[in-house]
Amino acid sequence: MRNTLKKFYEWSKWEGIMHNILLLLIIYIIYSLFVNKKERTLTNILLFTIIISIDTLLHQNINIRNQEPTSYL
Repeated sequence: MRNTLKKFYEWSKWEGIMHNILLLLIIYIIYSLFVNKKERTLTNILLFTIIISIDTLLHQNINIRNQEPTSYL
């Protein structure tokens, strides 16, 4: 059981799947903020900022794990 869970959590394709899910989430949030003006609240903008920061941390940790330098431009 423990070995199966370890294989599940360390599956190499999770990285690509999560990148696509985060991209779709960011596109949806940007769309909803531009279309619905009443959704442009401070809370929603802060939540969007948190999602962007989580995405940035994921990319940074992936770069550290793959021993690649972080490039911001």
